[in-house]
Amino acid sequence: MSILTSNVDVPNATEVEADQWAHIGLGIAPAKRLLDGLFGFSVISPYDYRAIMGYVLREQDDYGDVFHLKKFRGKHQDWKPFLAHLLGLNADLTVELYMEIARADELENSIVHHRREGGTAGDSEVVKIEGIIGIRQRDLSELQKTLDTFNFSRADAEANQELVERVEEEISKRNEEIYRLSQLLQRLDESLREDAILFSPEQTEELFSEAGVAFGGQIKKDFEQLVAFNRAISDERREYLIADRTEVESRLNQIRPELEDLQRERAALFDFLEGSDTLSKYKEVSAQAVTLRTDISSLERQRDALNEIERLKQMQRQIQERKNQLQTAIEQDVRIQAENSSGRYREIQRYFDDIVHAVLDEHALLSVSVSSTGSLEFSAEIVDSTGSATSASRGFTFKKLLCIAFDLAVLRSYQGQNFPRFSFHDGVFESLEPRAKRRLIEVLREYSELGLQPVITTLDSDLPDVVGSSENTVATDEVVRRLHDDGDAGRLFKMRSF
Repeated sequence: MSILTSNVDVPNATEVEADQWAHIGLGIAPAKRLLDGLFGFSVISPYDYRAIMGYVLREQDDYGDVFHLKKFRGKHQDWKPFLAHLLGLNADLTVELYMEIARADELENSIVHHRREGGTAGDSEVVKIEGIIGIRQRDLSELQKTLDTFNFSRADAEANQELVERVEEEISKRNEEIYRLSQLLQRLDESLREDAILFSPEQTEELFSEAGVAFGGQIKKDFEQLVAFNRAISDERREYLIADRTEVESRLNQIRPELEDLQRERAALFDFLEGSDTLSKYKEVSAQAVTLRTDISSLERQRDALNEIERLKQMQRQIQERKNQLQTAIEQDVRIQAENSSGRYREIQRYFDDIVHAVLDEHALLSVSVSSTGSLEFSAEIVDSTGSATSASRGFTFKKLLCIAFDLAVLRSYQGQNFPRFSFHDGVFESLEPRAKRRLIEVLREYSELGLQPVITTLDSDLPDVVGSSENTVATDEVVRRLHDDGDAGRLFKMRSF
C-alpha cells in the first residue's frame, strides 16, 4: 500500500512522482495503523477509523438494518460495544459483559468435556467414589502381599521378577488404556447419536393437516430453516467429536498388536515357570491385581473429572455474579443517558427524529434497551402520536431513510470534533414518492450548510425533477460526477474495471 498526502487537490495521483508520495510499499497492517493516525478520529478511541466507516459509507446491502451492518454479520461483541460508544454510552461495560459471556461459554465447553470423562456419576458422588478407591487400594495391597510371599528358586525368581516388573506392568498399562479408550469411544458414539435431528417438517405438516389446521408452504419452509439452523450450529461440535473418535480408534489399533506381543512374551515366561507348584495361584492372583489396578485408575480419573467439574461450576457462579453486576450497571447507564437532555444519546435522538419528520412528516424514535441477559438492544422505528411503532419502518424504503437519518444525526452530533465530516449513501431516492424526495434534498442541503459533506448517488429516473429545473431538485453545480457505460470516461475513476 502507498499513501499520498497533500494540502491541495490532486486530480490524477498517477501523475505524481514516486518520491513525492509520503509512504511507499507498506504492508496492510502498517498502512491501516498509519492511516488511522493520519485521520486522527480520537473521539472514537480506542476504536480505529474502520469501525465508523460502515456508518458513513452505506452500500445497498447496508440498508437492511440501521445498526447491524453487513460487515458485522459476526457476533454481537464485534459491533455493539462500538455502537454504544458512538451513542455516548459506557462501552467498557458492554465489552466486559461479552468477555464474561465468552468465559462462561469456555467453562461450559470444558464441563462438557470433563463430563464425558466422569461418565454417568453425579457431581455429588465424589465422596462415594473416593471411598470405593480406598476399598480397592486396600484389596490391592492384600493381593500384593500375597504375591510377595511366593517362594521360587533363583531362576524362577528371576523369571518371575521380569514377569512382574516388566511384562505384567506393560500388559497392565495396555489393558488399562484399552479400557479407558473403549469407554471414551462408547461415550463419543453416544454423543454423536444425540446430535441427530429428530424433527421432521413433513411429518409435522401431515400432523397439522390431519388435525384440520391448514398452513402453506412457507410454514414448512420455516421449519426446514429451523432444522438447517440447528444442524449448522451443531456442525462444529460434531466435527470435534468425530476428530476425537478418529484419534481414539487410531490409538486402539496401535495398542492391540502391542498387547498381543506382550502376551506372547508372558506366555514364554510362563512356559519357563511351567511345573512350578505356585504358578496356577500366581496367575490367578496377578490377574486379580491387574483388574484392581485398572479399576482404581478408572475411578481416580472419574474422581478427578468430577472434582474439576465442581471447580469449574464455582467459577461459573462467580462469572454469573459478575454478569449480573454488569447488567445492573448497563441498565443504570442507559437510564442515566436517556434522562440527560444535553447528552450525546438524547442529541442524536433529536437530530434523528428531526430528519425523518422533515422528510415524511412523521416522527421516528431511536432507542436503546437492555435484554434479559444484559445485552444492549438498539431500535429505530417510525412511531405514531402515542409513541407506538408503526409498520412503515419495516419496509425497505423507510428502513433506508432511517439509515440515512441515523448516519447524518451522528455526523451532526460529532460536528467540530475529530470525527468524519462526510457521508456516502447509494441510491437514496429509490422508491420514495416525489414530495419526500424534494424534502430529503432540502435536508441534505441543510447539513451541507452546517459544514458537513453528504454525498449521494442516484439514477436520473429516480430524481423528483430534472437536474436544475427548479429550486426543489438537484442543482447543476451540485452534481460532481456523472457515470455512464459509454467508455472508461463514464467510470468513477476513469479507468477500466479490474
